[in-house]
Amino acid sequence: MQIGFNFTLGETTAMVQQLVREGAIDYVELLIDNFLHVPPEDIARAFDAPVAFHIMFSRFLEADEAFLHDLASRLQPYIQVLRPMYVSDHIAYFSHQGRVLFHIGEIEYLTEYEHVRSRVMQWQAALGCVVHFENYPSIVDGSHDAPAFFERLMNDTDAGTLFDVSNAICAQRNAGPPISDWVRVMRHARHFHVSSYNTAFVDQRVTVDSHDGQLADDTLDSLRLYRHLMDKPGATLTYERDENIEYDSILQDLITLRTCYAASDKV
Repeated sequence: MQIGFNFTLGETTAMVQQLVREGAIDYVELLIDNFLHVPPEDIARAFDAPVAFHIMFSRFLEADEAFLHDLASRLQPYIQVLRPMYVSDHIAYFSHQGRVLFHIGEIEYLTEYEHVRSRVMQWQAALGCVVHFENYPSIVDGSHDAPAFFERLMNDTDAGTLFDVSNAICAQRNAGPPISDWVRVMRHARHFHVSSYNTAFVDQRVTVDSHDGQLADDTLDSLRLYRHLMDKPGATLTYERDENIEYDSILQDLITLRTCYAASDKV
């Protein structure tokens, strides 16, 4: 298993370079939207490691065709120069009836499949590559349909799933599907995310994907339980941390992940 770190903020450049230099990570996942103002050649020189792309604001489910083709034309030089290990995106809504949402919104898995399938096909064609789509830290009643939705989407579009283990734990804590329901998706996925979670500030009963601290015990237990499905040739696991950026704390989690996947060789 190759272990990476998500690079979202320019001010963390030195820390990410240190993680690469010290061998704590094997690659850097770029939240590429944040770096489209930086020439791809400069990004290539910044990190002595492979990179991967995570797209946050394509809004491919709701954006018009002209916007998507423009964004794709801006992303393609980065794909051509940096040759990312994977390109990933999110199946979610960013607005409702013309108003921008404060938090991104989850889709209805049973009723919106054909719309999502069509949009995934268009977005992959515009980018000219396979896109790996991240599962949501569900809070909606229909989230039990999410695992089958992702499995069907992979089969019908040749897209991939960027399976976020901690998002699946959030969904489970929010009375969504148990992580065991994702076994078939994990078996076929090659790229994974993991991070911390926390309670929502508006409602303590809701668990949200927070990226603000160390990995929880139930997240680590799931990584160990399903590592035989995740650890395969070319597989990646990106550790996400956008808040409370503390080098020693991050390094400790990365060491824990290394230990977890080193042990998988003995299973």
